[in-house]
Amino acid sequence: MEVIIQKNNVIFDATLASSLMGCARLTDFRFNYNFISIGGKSPSLEMGSIVHSILEHFNKAIIDGKGKGNSVAIGMQAGRDYTCDPDKVRNSSPEDIELVFKTMEEYFDYYRNDSWIPLEVEVVKSRIIYEDDEMRILWKCKIDLMVDTNQGIYSLDHKTMRQRRDTVSLNNQFMGQCAVLGTKKVIINKIGFQTSLKNTEKFTRPSVDYNEARLKEWTDDIIPNYARMMLFYTDAGYWPPNYTHCENKFGMCQFKEVCEAPPNLRENELTRLFMKGEKWDPTNPTKEE
Repeated sequence: MEVIIQKNNVIFDATLASSLMGCARLTDFRFNYNFISIGGKSPSLEMGSIVHSILEHFNKAIIDGKGKGNSVAIGMQAGRDYTCDPDKVRNSSPEDIELVFKTMEEYFDYYRNDSWIPLEVEVVKSRIIYEDDEMRILWKCKIDLMVDTNQGIYSLDHKTMRQRRDTVSLNNQFMGQCAVLGTKKVIINKIGFQTSLKNTEKFTRPSVDYNEARLKEWTDDIIPNYARMMLFYTDAGYWPPNYTHCENKFGMCQFKEVCEAPPNLRENELTRLFMKGEKWDPTNPTKEE
């Protein structure tokens, strides 16, 4: 008699996978309990979200045949409308907001003769990237822009920054997009807020290239390992902290004060500093990568 074992279905996106690689307790707080900070996003994340809104509406207008000038106006107005929502923009100063719009004016002027053709904007794509006898993994990604560069069709990811940073290929978001799309390259649309740099330095579009062996290792070994780890934590009902992740590229972990409190007082700290947000949706990832 054949015994049929039901497979575990694991749905991953870059933010969930990267969080799990960093700290299991952080993952538990963010994705199982859906805790979000009462104070809202940091100014840097808010500024990045404004830029994404501008570019989303600009590229959609281009696809709709509105023309470059009208599309720029549509995008900039969408950005202004975004800043009027107090639930979305709470911590950015008026100077921060105006810096965003000044930067985007320079951006559109810099790329005024851009020949790349936008094809899809803010599109969600998914694919089963791994399957064995016990588990299958569905990877989902929300792509900022699919673009025809005249040398191929690739995903383009918008990244805003206040200081120059090297592009690192060790990135779940980029490898996930390649795995889902069946490509070996992602293009990064870097937008810098630095007022001291020339436009040629603030606005760059480097590509991140992979070979087949690296992508196969990621889909067949690395991600399945963390998927099994997540299933183990779920079954055990315990998500251990990783203290080496308390300080990361965004600063201190938002749950640092919770972890520093005695175990019997952590629930009080969670209530004081956080509120329950909507259940995490892998099809609508935040821009934290």
